[in-house]
Amino acid sequence: MRLIASLKLRNLEGVKKFEKILEILSNIKFELDLTKFIVSEDFQKFIPLIASEIEDIFRDRISYIKVLKYQSKDVIERLLNLLDYLNVDRVILKVPEDVDHMVDIVDEASRYGVKTVWRFSKIESFETLSDIANSIAPYKLRIAIDVAGRRSVKDFTRELLMSSGYVEVIYLDNKDGSSRGLPIFHTSGKINFVKIFKILKCVGYDRDLVLNYRPRYYLDYVRDIELAESVISSVGSSVVDKFTKKLVEDVMREMMNL
Repeated sequence: MRLIASLKLRNLEGVKKFEKILEILSNIKFELDLTKFIVSEDFQKFIPLIASEIEDIFRDRISYIKVLKYQSKDVIERLLNLLDYLNVDRVILKVPEDVDHMVDIVDEASRYGVKTVWRFSKIESFETLSDIANSIAPYKLRIAIDVAGRRSVKDFTRELLMSSGYVEVIYLDNKDGSSRGLPIFHTSGKINFVKIFKILKCVGYDRDLVLNYRPRYYLDYVRDIELAESVISSVGSSVVDKFTKKLVEDVMREMMNL
């Protein structure tokens, strides 16, 4: 499992503000969230100029670019051009309502050598994912899910198992009541992330984990990634406790009996 930090960019002026943060987070790769940026006037500027501004600060440390608002074909094309200039080969997008539009995006992204990862607000069933996977074939369906958006650890485990084989990215942040974007080890956070890491080990998840904090907590990325890596390395799949195994087995039984 690889741990990545998410940063939100609203405008080009904000790129400079990341300089000190990037220096402190010296060994960390990033997801760059452009959801707000693409609706700003800055996104209408010359794409190579935008790319050079971002590249000067981030260098080669961007693993994903994310946009979580529905976008027209023209915006998607500009976005893919930006990824091309930044040499980023993965984009995370909100799932459009129209599957045909989804197919068009995946097809266009492939022309740029970009893999599309889809963020679902909720996954209804394994059959739904299978239908979508068949619709976009021969391209692979890749999805992103998150922990804090689920009602409980058991609910997250169910979605993880239901999405098995498709999950490319899992978002990690904690919540306090209805407020999300807290550090995963926050003292008032409701989610026990040690248990989450045990579940991920138990089901054999080995892909990316993206810490997705509110801007005021960005500097906590250093501490939390170090702590998370320590927990993950100490919890080998062969020594996951019996309670975690039972939780996963119970959820699998429930799913099979539906």
